[in-house]
Amino acid sequence: MNYLERFDVHQRVQHFVLLTSFIILAVTGIPLIYRYTDWGMAFMEWMGGMQVVKGVHRWASFWMIGAGIYHVAWALYKRPKSMIPRKKDIEDFIQDLKFVFGSVNEPPKYDKFNYVQKFEYWGAFWGMVIMIVTGLVLSYPDYFGLPADIVVALRVAHWEEAILAVVFIASWHMYFSHFRRKFFPFNKAVFTGRIELEKAMDEHPVWVEKVMRGNGR
Repeated sequence: MNYLERFDVHQRVQHFVLLTSFIILAVTGIPLIYRYTDWGMAFMEWMGGMQVVKGVHRWASFWMIGAGIYHVAWALYKRPKSMIPRKKDIEDFIQDLKFVFGSVNEPPKYDKFNYVQKFEYWGAFWGMVIMIVTGLVLSYPDYFGLPADIVVALRVAHWEEAILAVVFIASWHMYFSHFRRKFFPFNKAVFTGRIELEKAMDEHPVWVEKVMRGNGR
């Protein structure tokens, strides 16, 4: 079977670090949000108590910050263009709607990353910025010295962004990346770095054409 390289080793490492830190942050963070409920307190006691949960949560947050720094350094060095939104993404979105509602016979032909994946990427990027900034302030309030009302507002923003991220990843991301019929039960490309040529031609024909011409970075 023929394959194409979709993710290099640096991208796969970044995804693994982000994946593991996100799971740990979700598992420890949600019961902290609901620590005043019986189930939230019981869950934290099962994991070793509130102080242990807070410590693990803070450790995982630095793990995620490391992933963010790693990604920015990699992007500045590699200067990838495939995630930059373009006019074609809007055109693809419109054609996708037309295809779904039956006004055209073919779906859009996607490049290396389609508009859904770009939306996820930039959403996650800015979501991480919000989580990191608010999390640092909440972890070290004395260092930042902000007014109490501002700290309360940042705490609410941190909590709500966290819940949004968990719901989004568990539904949207998991469906589009792993649970669709073409990839079920999971998409191996982000772990192996390779995608089957047949799937690549079906999902990203414009990218495959560029690769064949030698310019599909």
